Amino acid sequence: MFPAGSLTWGGLDDIRYKVKGSDGNLWSRLLGNGYVIRGDECPGTITFTFDDGPDHRTTPILLDQLDHYGIKAAFFINGTRFHQRTAGGRENRSVLRDTYRRGHFIGNHSYSHQDITALDDPGWRVEVLQVEQVIRALIGRRPWVFRPPFGKVNRQTLERLEAEEYTVVMWNLNPLDWKSTSAEDLLRRSQRVIEENPGGGVFLLHDTNRVTVEAFPLIVEWIEERNARLRALGEKPLEIVGLEHYIRTRRR
Repeated sequence: MFPAGSLTWGGLDDIRYKVKGSDGNLWSRLLGNGYVIRGDECPGTITFTFDDGPDHRTTPILLDQLDHYGIKAAFFINGTRFHQRTAGGRENRSVLRDTYRRGHFIGNHSYSHQDITALDDPGWRVEVLQVEQVIRALIGRRPWVFRPPFGKVNRQTLERLEAEEYTVVMWNLNPLDWKSTSAEDLLRRSQRVIEENPGGGVFLLHDTNRVTVEAFPLIVEWIEERNARLRALGEKPLEIVGLEHYIRTRRR
């Protein structure tokens, strides 16, 4: 059953869009409750999140990979990606629309990736609310989830975000993909992080990183192979899910 009033139809470009039960567009409004998702709320699952995009050179490749594996991810957007003075700004706007049409969560990651805990109220509003306006203009909906740059939050920041009905999405699985030198290196980092956290959680990656895009299929296939081994041993596999699963047991 889809949430009431969740479906909207656009122009001819939308013929590529197929509604699926795990479509993040259908669930995103339910996350607008001022909670904090830390990553350990839904043991036995893993959800993929991507920061700092979109980038027209790398994100479309990742979108095709996600479609191939039937995975819905969350993309946390930087506003400067769409500025007219940014190289590829026009193309990035098109990529964001396509990301939305394919059913992924669209989240706010600030306008220019500043530490929002260090900003006064006017500065904070520019960093957070300006991106919201840009995203709404491009896809017709505001984002309801927010990822703080550098993972930095304080009480005042959380209160401000709650007042704007944002749920903050942190992470507990971080292979430091920006440090990786190759797809194989990132695969090893990801394997180590998952083995150290067998309960799974929120996985942090960056769709602007070419190594990340090259490594992503390797990571997914390794998880599937690991799941097969666990099933053979009668143990619970690590299910890849959308962010909506973390609604169930969220906490402040």
